[in-house]
Amino acid sequence: MKSKLITLLLLFCSFLTFAQTTIKGTVYDENNETLPGATVRLKNAEIGTVTDNLGKFTLTVSGRDQKTLVVSYIGFRSQEVVAVSNEIEVRLTQQVLSSDEVVISASRVEEELVKAAVTVEKISSRQLQQSSAATPYDALGNMKGVDILTQSLSFKSVNMRGFGANNNNRFVQHTDGMDNRSPGLGFGFGSVAGIADLDIQSIEIVPGASSALYGPDALQGLMLTKSKNPFNTPGLSAQVKAGFNNVGSASFSNPTPYTDIAVRYAHVINDKFAIKASVQRLDGTDFVANDYNDRSTRARTGFWKTDAAKGNVATEVGYVPNNNTNTNTQYDGVNIYGDDINGGGAFTYPATFTNPALQSKTVTRKGYTELEMLNNNGKVTNTRANVSMHYKITKTIEAQVGWYYGQGNLIRTAGFREYFPDYKRNQFRAEISSDKFFVRGYMTSQNAEGFNLGQTAAGINNAFKPIGKWKDDFATNYATTNNVDAARAFADNGRYVPGSAEFNRVRDLFSNTWNTDTIAAPGFKGLKGNRFRDNSKMYHGEGMYNLSSLVGFADLLVGASVRQYQLESGGTSFPFVKNADGTFKKQSDGSNTEYTILEYGTYALLTKEIKIVDKLSIKPTIAVRYDKNEYFKGGFTPRASAVLNYGSHNLRASWQSAFRNPSPSQLLNIPPAGKGGEVGGSKVSAEAAGMFTNPVYLENDVKDFVAGKITEADLKGKAYDPNKFTTEKIKTWELGYKTLIGNKLFVDAFYFQSQYSDFIAAQNHYQPNTVGSIADLKSGAFRSLQVNFNNSNQIFVNGYGIGLEYAIGKGYTISGNFANQVGTITLKDSQGNIRKDNAGNEIVKRKMSNPEVSQLGRNFFISPENRFNISIANPKVTKNIGFNVTYRWTDKMWVEQGTTAGDIMLPSWSSLDAQVSYLLPKMHTNIRLGATNLLNKYYSQGYGLAQIGGLYYVGITYDGLSYK
Repeated sequence: MKSKLITLLLLFCSFLTFAQTTIKGTVYDENNETLPGATVRLKNAEIGTVTDNLGKFTLTVSGRDQKTLVVSYIGFRSQEVVAVSNEIEVRLTQQVLSSDEVVISASRVEEELVKAAVTVEKISSRQLQQSSAATPYDALGNMKGVDILTQSLSFKSVNMRGFGANNNNRFVQHTDGMDNRSPGLGFGFGSVAGIADLDIQSIEIVPGASSALYGPDALQGLMLTKSKNPFNTPGLSAQVKAGFNNVGSASFSNPTPYTDIAVRYAHVINDKFAIKASVQRLDGTDFVANDYNDRSTRARTGFWKTDAAKGNVATEVGYVPNNNTNTNTQYDGVNIYGDDINGGGAFTYPATFTNPALQSKTVTRKGYTELEMLNNNGKVTNTRANVSMHYKITKTIEAQVGWYYGQGNLIRTAGFREYFPDYKRNQFRAEISSDKFFVRGYMTSQNAEGFNLGQTAAGINNAFKPIGKWKDDFATNYATTNNVDAARAFADNGRYVPGSAEFNRVRDLFSNTWNTDTIAAPGFKGLKGNRFRDNSKMYHGEGMYNLSSLVGFADLLVGASVRQYQLESGGTSFPFVKNADGTFKKQSDGSNTEYTILEYGTYALLTKEIKIVDKLSIKPTIAVRYDKNEYFKGGFTPRASAVLNYGSHNLRASWQSAFRNPSPSQLLNIPPAGKGGEVGGSKVSAEAAGMFTNPVYLENDVKDFVAGKITEADLKGKAYDPNKFTTEKIKTWELGYKTLIGNKLFVDAFYFQSQYSDFIAAQNHYQPNTVGSIADLKSGAFRSLQVNFNNSNQIFVNGYGIGLEYAIGKGYTISGNFANQVGTITLKDSQGNIRKDNAGNEIVKRKMSNPEVSQLGRNFFISPENRFNISIANPKVTKNIGFNVTYRWTDKMWVEQGTTAGDIMLPSWSSLDAQVSYLLPKMHTNIRLGATNLLNKYYSQGYGLAQIGGLYYVGITYDGLSYK
């Protein structure tokens, strides 16, 4: 019996030896230069690897597998090779772009980039390494039609196709299939809590509505970031970047250091099991928001220059910022806090005031700068890490579990500037997938505590001296000196000095005390804190199955998704759930319960490629999805598209109707008691803000009332109704064309039109300090609330773009892209009637940036009309040297932002980025010398955001990969 067992074991081992085949090889270009980082995979199987820095690879496959390998490399034509021996050589020919690049974002299955039914942009790990940009998110800004809003060195927001936002909740970011957005705040934290740069396999972007396959939140687009699989990319990689920024900054006397260190390690334990881990740490000094110019905001008297002959219709901005604090009684610095005109930093003397010189005059207090408020000298840190285990159940089915972590400090700009000193996020993911299906579940949890800079500064000022006492002291001195600066100085005598122990103590009391609590310190007279939190969680499960093999005549995909948000803010950001008797619902630990939000959906996609004649084919696709949020009616999001292919020419067309559920904060956010802030569109948020008992009124309606244009009865008839909140809708269609001409010129062009209805925006509303007191609106005794609601306007966004890449020869390529988008609007009142401008003309499909349109209220398009990029590059000028130079230009844009930010035509800006690389093949090392904004021309991508200067660095990347 024992001898038989030994014989069987020997036969089994012999079978295993026979069943495994090791293929070794080297990948070259047409000049016999090796290609490090080329992808080698077994055709029609999830088995693959990449070449090392000598261009060599080793791949172990089953002896029963067909030995056809697919070899690909960015900038070269992919090639299929039949391995007739165990030692092969592969030579790839150059092309300007891999037109046979494979993407998954367009239809959730692999397909050729050129045959995608919608516009798709893709950037691979190799392209990221060769980019002139310092980070992957900076590289995204080089894609056509993509707008990046930089709020912090580590926090950048992605926007496209209009309605740019620092907190874009119409654009979805996925990392390995997980939604990257904050569970409660509702916007993507990709650059703060994504994966390490070394672990990025590729990034795909789909501009435009993608809701039919990815859910209602993907109204403006989708970004898919895919990490590297340890089976395909095992080994050790490390990267060190060191440099400096803030050169010539007004906020720092010397340039400030910058370091970015990353390590990735992946190991294949056996043919079934592999693990990987990566971590990245950034330390530096942030670009500072230090625009101290007098704020341009419609809250100013006489903000618009008007034509009296045409009923005072606005022709342009008439307010001229005045930085002289002595002649400008209402000086309000853009990035100075506590002096905000409509944020608690100003007082308007009544028309009957005893001193005629101050009658009806607004006077602002002295504020504090951003660095003074943060007290961290601009230091910014960011840590990203992930660990995952991968198990091959069969050759084509793989199971994965992973942990993704992000931590850092950051500033975000919503209605106000808010600082998060220690943001943390964890995601846990489990997935089983193959080329036929996937089942995925994950959980996102975060710890996000922060404070409002403006409200904290106003609190510091009022803790020193309440504004009621301050305005009296100001008036007393002004009556004798008639000097604004002298009167401010008199009223500010004894004011907390930035950086002093007393200033720090008071600031910390406000910033560390919850906005629901009274500060427990002598002398604060019941003042509440400003700290809020959003420690919410999200649970999401989804799956998809490819039924094509069962259907036979076409490709059919079906999928389903369910997610739940569990909001947790301790009442600082979201309301508590009330029982029928008005008491709060309790949790098992006795704490109050906050709301949950349940969403679910299901979808199907049917597609078939039909060959018409030789070289001519068409691929129509129909997709439809149903989604339901528990607070709104469910709805369908259909999409129809087709791609006509003739040789190398690919013409695409698509149409989609979609809707968007408001984000959790847009639905349920509440402001701090007695202070300004954002209010969600739900009834519970309106009730928490007292809007049923104390109505709120649109800013422009209040101005008309104060100016005597409408009566008190008219104003009351325009009070906001909190009972009409619903989903946002869009209909969009697009045409596009892709071709590769003569293996030299790649062309990608598109044109689109979109129409929004029930558009959700947070508009400024005023609420009297005294319940129901309309008189408070005239005296300035009100708080400013940003209320999320659906407007009745029809909104149209039209745009087009083109990208060109040309192979000059000898490895040199020149590429560029241009994109245009225009937002127009037909203004309607709440009854659906078309509104007229002040000259009496109907506003029908006019640009939202037109003064006569913006005069009637904010529309928040906030997107440049034109932008372009142009690059010249050669990754191998010599065997070891490469370079990339990119010039970016972005048009001016009309900005309407927040409660305190303002309204302004932001100037156009440009930036020159460059990098030179040197390869040390035997050391498996690449050295990069690079700079973003090489010429150090400071610019801001949004009003009140950081002023971005040059970032100069040296990067060393080690890729000592080991293989099976």
